[in-house]
Amino acid sequence: MMSELICQYCSHRNVGGAISRCTHCGAPLRAAAHKAAAAVEPTAHVVEKTVEKTAGVAETAVKVVAGLPPWKWRVFGVLIAVVVLFGVVVARSCSPSIPSLFAVPQQSAVSALPEALRSAASCVQLNTTEMVQKCVIGASHPLLAGGISGGKELTFHAEVSLPASLSDTIRRWRAGGATVLTDGPVFAAIGPSASAWYADTRSGLRLETGSFSGKAAAQTFLTRAGLVR
Repeated sequence: MMSELICQYCSHRNVGGAISRCTHCGAPLRAAAHKAAAAVEPTAHVVEKTVEKTAGVAETAVKVVAGLPPWKWRVFGVLIAVVVLFGVVVARSCSPSIPSLFAVPQQSAVSALPEALRSAASCVQLNTTEMVQKCVIGASHPLLAGGISGGKELTFHAEVSLPASLSDTIRRWRAGGATVLTDGPVFAAIGPSASAWYADTRSGLRLETGSFSGKAAAQTFLTRAGLVR
């Protein structure tokens, strides 16, 4: 018992079993140190057991999941796919206007031209961001016979526009002082500089030419090209 009252740091011998610290240096006595260790040991043991139990539960869960038969995994995958598909359908049904806002016309401007005009013109796409075709008809082509283009080749631009854009273009043409030839599903007019303006709201085709020798010449071209009757 006396050895338990010897200071573990300065080896000072203390008298009195109730003393827990050295009266010389204040360090814990060996008896107190043993008690502290005894108090810590059960706590460490509890922590260790808790970790072991947690690991055991996790291992059991992994075994259960891994042990599921393949058909259950397939059923689970089908359910997930159905939930995802349902979410996509609901999102689309709630936003019916989104596709129409960003839709890109599928028909090209050249294919939308009447046959007579398509065969007479040589067209190239101006750029990749705007689907605008620049087309040229040679000065000697029968569509320009009679000098309706002043003896020069005729350039026109064509594109297939979305309905909203085409409506804005027609409003702008009307406001620009056009001489309207036909106004309905097909809009055709002669501009102030004797250029031909054409829009078909059914196909989305919009066409605007260079200047002719006069308004009568521009109207003649529209008729010859099969744009108006």
